This record gives sequence, C-alpha cells and structure tokens, in this order.
Amino acid sequence: MKKRIILLTAALLALSLLCSCTLSLAEQDGKLIDKRNGITYIGAPICFEPSNIDSEVYARCKKLKIELYPITGQPTSEWLSEPYDGIGGVWYADTITLPTLEEFDADKLYICVESVITTALGVVTDKTDIDAVADSFINGTPGNIVNSGKSYKVKFASEKYPGIFYNLLYIVGDDGKNYIYDRSTKTCVEVGDVLTKYISGESQ
Repeated sequence: MKKRIILLTAALLALSLLCSCTLSLAEQDGKLIDKRNGITYIGAPICFEPSNIDSEVYARCKKLKIELYPITGQPTSEWLSEPYDGIGGVWYADTITLPTLEEFDADKLYICVESVITTALGVVTDKTDIDAVADSFINGTPGNIVNSGKSYKVKFASEKYPGIFYNLLYIVGDDGKNYIYDRSTKTCVEVGDVLTKYISGESQ
C-alpha cells in the first residue's frame, strides 16, 4: 500500500512539473503578456501564417481560452501560433518589426486551393517569377475589391523567416483580369498574367 502511495505521489509530482512548464499568459488591451520572461505579444495581421508548428503547447491564456505553440524554426521569444488548420492567429513580440512583402524576400511560392483542407496546386521556385509576383503587387495601383472570380491562396515562403508564410489571395476575376488581394489591409491590385502559367499548369 505504501509503495502505491509513493508511486501515485511521484506521478502527481511529475504531472505538476509538466504543467508548470507551460507558460501562463495574461491578456491586456488585446495583447498577451509573458510576465515570467518580460515579453509582450501582439496579434499579427492575417497575412502571416505558420507553415509548421510544434506539437507541444508552449503557453496558455485562460482569459482568451487559447493555447500557443512554438512556430518551427522561430524562437518563442519572438513568435507563437495558435493551433492552426487554416484558421488561427499568429502572435509576435512587440520588440520586432513585421516584414513587408518586399522585406520578406520570398524564395518559394505555394499556390493553393482551399475547400475542407488547403491543397497545394503547385510550387514556384524560380526567384525571378516570385519577385515578379511580389513586385506586381507592391508597385501596382490598388483598385476596387473583386467580388466574383476563382480564388487561390498564394503562400510566400522565405529562408529569412523559416516556419512562416506570407499569405495573399490570387483571384482570377470573372472580368478576365487577375488580382492579388491582401485581406489584412484590404488592398486589391491588378497583377496581369504573372501567375497564369502556373495556374493553368503550363509550368510546374
């Protein structure tokens, strides 16, 4: 009987130690506060997504009822992510400045369709083509938001920001024109045929 009590006590202690490893974050004015490490996290615009998150919970915020996970390849002192399956927020430390699409310096681009799950139709690895896509959006003239057409997610990836996607929408409009739309800034730019050959399957 004494042996069972000892084993039970040891198990409870191990569980307690395991739970204590998970940070508790406070919510204040829409931000998440890590008092233990002196870090304040801010919710990132929805154009930022994790490409991969670790399996173990790193922190919890009871007030918002969310769990936060490390983004694979990024320090937890700078980036965290909610559980992600197409929906879920990314949080970043207020000590860093979010990159613009140009500063993100993408070297890979995934073209995806989304229904129940997100499926990649193709991957663009030609840096010239990727830069052309980014440049067409950055330097294009914003116009009205397109209300009808076929939409694709274009997820930019960069060695400078491993584990993170810069996600925009590519829309083949019913008007015969092509657009890129940033949902976070509500910016819509006509971009010509920069991705046509990849969407149509002419290039893989």
